Amino acid sequence: MKKWNLGAWCFGALLIAGAVVLAFRVKAPQKDGLRATRFEDGLPRAAAPGPDVVSKNYPVVIGFLGHLADRGTKRNDGSVVPFVIGDILTLDAEALNATEYRWTVNGAVLKEKDQEWSVRKDREYEVVAAGELRFGVEVRGADASVVSQPKETTLKTEPLYIESFEKNIVQDGDRCLTGDEFTVELALASPVMADLDFYQCRYFVNDVPQKDDEGHEWTSETEFTYKFPAPGHYSFKVEVRRATEKAAEKTAVLAETITVADAVFLSFDAYPDKCAALGATVHLDAFPQSLFGKSECRFGIKKVEAADFAWVAEEDGAIWGEADRDWLPAEPGNYILRAEIREPGKEQADDSKEILYTVTVGEF
Repeated sequence: MKKWNLGAWCFGALLIAGAVVLAFRVKAPQKDGLRATRFEDGLPRAAAPGPDVVSKNYPVVIGFLGHLADRGTKRNDGSVVPFVIGDILTLDAEALNATEYRWTVNGAVLKEKDQEWSVRKDREYEVVAAGELRFGVEVRGADASVVSQPKETTLKTEPLYIESFEKNIVQDGDRCLTGDEFTVELALASPVMADLDFYQCRYFVNDVPQKDDEGHEWTSETEFTYKFPAPGHYSFKVEVRRATEKAAEKTAVLAETITVADAVFLSFDAYPDKCAALGATVHLDAFPQSLFGKSECRFGIKKVEAADFAWVAEEDGAIWGEADRDWLPAEPGNYILRAEIREPGKEQADDSKEILYTVTVGEF
């Protein structure tokens, strides 16, 4: 009985050992393309590629600071104007693990005390020409053989920059009387290296260059005053160059063309403003100014598509008179309202202004 039990035990052990061997030799079936690839050959495979690992002590340039970050001269209102010839730029950058800095401009090394590398992190650079400038910086740490990747940025510089060309603040509107003086003002970006004669200006009236008392067209003055000799329309322009140059480098034109006459309107308004309901009275009001202190006004009304104006009479039936009228629209539509002014004794108007106006049916 014991021999039989021992034989049965041995036979069972052989069956279990055979099943284990067979399990190792049979490859597991693949399903939906999924399989264990890392160990299928019995050897580990390479891991998927990932980002480069940089030592935490490796020198690296993070970004630019100051002038290179602003990319121009920043004004108090937040606006930025381009760098111009004569500006002094401070080149600065933020870096990690850096003990020495090396700066280049258009590939040329900007040395500090005749040395390419310096513990001083910033440099000063004077803009001496207009065009594109390429700035670069590298850093290194305690180990001088380990240098960061270079970081670069480009800036475009101008020979000069006109910030504004406008009429003087005391000038009211775009109308003047014959004989009035009119002043325009020029504002230029002023670089550090500029003195009072760094720039030269030439002013034009109706495209004719103006001369000073000595017959010179070019001047260092940034204000120009002109006295209107006769009625007409006047445009103003300025050309600017550096004193070292012979030709103009920048030009600006006054936005408004100035109307000059013996009598002018400083303003023309309608009340209610822009729009009124049919049945409402529209009050027309102008602000006249005349050379001799006395002028006549008239007011015309027409639909946009109509050819001629109908002139609104005063209470006595006169067409020419005071500087205001009341108009009662007869029908809805889009209208042009016109005011004209003249000196007494003249047949033609000296000046005029127009308003687009809408009359609607019902409330608006």
